[in-house]
Amino acid sequence: MTALTLVKKTSFTVASVAATVVLSICTPASAFMFGTSGIQFDEDTNISFTFDRSQGAYQSSLWVAQSLPNNTGYSNISSLFTETKPSDNGPANNWQGSFGNAVTSNNGAISQTFTFLKDQIYALLLWSDTGSGKPFEQYVSSTTFMNSSLWFAAQSKFGRTDCLAIGCQQAVFGNFSLNYNSTEPFSNVNAGKGPEQFQSVTSAQLGEGIKISFDDGQGPSEADFQQFSVTAQAVPEPMSLLGTILGIGALGAARAKKNITSQRKNDF
Repeated sequence: MTALTLVKKTSFTVASVAATVVLSICTPASAFMFGTSGIQFDEDTNISFTFDRSQGAYQSSLWVAQSLPNNTGYSNISSLFTETKPSDNGPANNWQGSFGNAVTSNNGAISQTFTFLKDQIYALLLWSDTGSGKPFEQYVSSTTFMNSSLWFAAQSKFGRTDCLAIGCQQAVFGNFSLNYNSTEPFSNVNAGKGPEQFQSVTSAQLGEGIKISFDDGQGPSEADFQQFSVTAQAVPEPMSLLGTILGIGALGAARAKKNITSQRKNDF
């Protein structure tokens, strides 16, 4: 079975999943969200994702997924980053993977830009091979509502019971800290703030750039959200940038005119 066939097979077309998650995804039209409730914009928006690092022996790939019609499931639509091997150098540095060594992208660039279409609902999916070398064996999601009782992935080793045991939040968003040299819980590294305090970001924060990091769902003691990390930032539209430049130019011209007028009055 090819990877493409497997992706199609695991496109979450289970119709009844909508009933399970409907309360979570019934957001008003033209709403903004970027976090564990999903990704949605009120206009077509370009987001640049830059790879940071990966940890752990699982071989993973990060995808953008889009909601199917009538919210009947999700389908992988774009690959952002892929691990070609579990790490740079075996178990060294807790199986650390860096771009250009263990990690690559379709075009070989460390930053990938994806256009999120207006009013569509998206999520980020981290697929892992669970150590078997077989891609798309299980996934964890950046959205909590995708971990429903009917949620599944091919031969998944992370099911609903695991989700309830360790918490269904499998990604954190925002300005959080990760200590790759520590085994302390996530909350200890973040001054008592748990992952639930990093569930979403504002459009202003996204414009400045934020971090996103995934856990891989191995168990309660492993919920450190260190397995796959990227940064995300909204890409300004060219016309918006031009408008800002023109606005600055107009302001400068107005100030210069005011100074000239003031000087003429003083001359008289």
